[in-house]
Amino acid sequence: MKIKKFLALFLTGILLISGCGGGATIDPGIFINEGEVSPYPLDMKVGFIYSGSVGSDPMIATFESCRYQLEVTLKSVKTSCMENVLLQQFEQAVEAYIDNGYNVIVAADAKYNSAVVISAKKHQDIAFISFGGHDIAHNLSSVQPLLYQAANVLGFAAAYNTVSNKIGLVIDPNMYNAYGIANAFALGTRELPNSQTNLSVKWALSNNFADTKRAVDEFYAQGCDIVFVYQYEEYGIKRCEELGINVMACAFNLPEIAPEHYLTGMFLNLDTYLINEVRKVQYGNFVFGELTREGLFYPSVSMVQLNENTCKEGTKEIMDKLMNLIYEGKTPIFGGEVRDRNGDVRIAKGDHWKSPQVLQLRAWLTNLITSEQNMSAPLTEDDLIYSDLKMKD
Repeated sequence: MKIKKFLALFLTGILLISGCGGGATIDPGIFINEGEVSPYPLDMKVGFIYSGSVGSDPMIATFESCRYQLEVTLKSVKTSCMENVLLQQFEQAVEAYIDNGYNVIVAADAKYNSAVVISAKKHQDIAFISFGGHDIAHNLSSVQPLLYQAANVLGFAAAYNTVSNKIGLVIDPNMYNAYGIANAFALGTRELPNSQTNLSVKWALSNNFADTKRAVDEFYAQGCDIVFVYQYEEYGIKRCEELGINVMACAFNLPEIAPEHYLTGMFLNLDTYLINEVRKVQYGNFVFGELTREGLFYPSVSMVQLNENTCKEGTKEIMDKLMNLIYEGKTPIFGGEVRDRNGDVRIAKGDHWKSPQVLQLRAWLTNLITSEQNMSAPLTEDDLIYSDLKMKD
């Protein structure tokens, strides 16, 4: 890459002129020793790798907002994206970007966590940013938004607003921290004194609209008056709107998707985080090796403004109170005793889980959830649709 070579030579020349040629080591590439700042911002090319398609995925919409803000805020930054990239195509996508002069790559799905580590080791002069990952290296930074905190508040609000005391959750098990989100939502319902809420989870793959439709329709037939949707695609939200079921979801554009029947929701806002990370690379003082975790009251995790037409009076007040208690650390979300659906103690009385434990939670649900059902069969090779790996502006 011409930019990398130029910067390495330029810095070497500066050190020699200043008499510091023997006192510092300059690695080739975009990385500069800590404390040394390039006097000129680099022209940056940032490539986003998506597991789904632009236009129908609320999570990808979050990253599309990031792309726009990067180009608006950092004038010499160019971005593009690749859609529908399978895990087994990740390295191909990375190499395609590198061949086209990209120096920052954003892995925009937690399913890429292991793949991005391998790519970062292989391409050590390229900056990688991993959404949902926990690994770090000199050229790999990771961000883990604490969405489960927002999900806990939504569970509390759902218990407060339900009339039938029947709430359904439609969740794609491949979503970021899916079990942490489901359990946090359920544990939020117990924050309401004397809550008699009956909770059910249906696992449905986002791109299988038939299974998602069946899940929502069954909840409707069972008398659920609130459904929480945590999927890549918007279809589950739209189906709730069609049936007249009040819906909560992870989507910043929830009021536009379900204007008549949304209650409130949560969403990611990674604009500030990604601008700051790319800016560090751009100005040559990018010190990687950072793992960022942000929850409520930080930019990364936000709540959708509640719908005053569907929410009961007092909803905002009780949500604000719980959010403040979570922020102040006065109410541990995963505080024991917590039992799973088999009756086994997962968190002992007096203990509580912190963020790293919640983010690694797999394969069990609290006994507050009375039933769960897998709606979608596991994908086979024949089900996979490979990306064309085309870069789109």
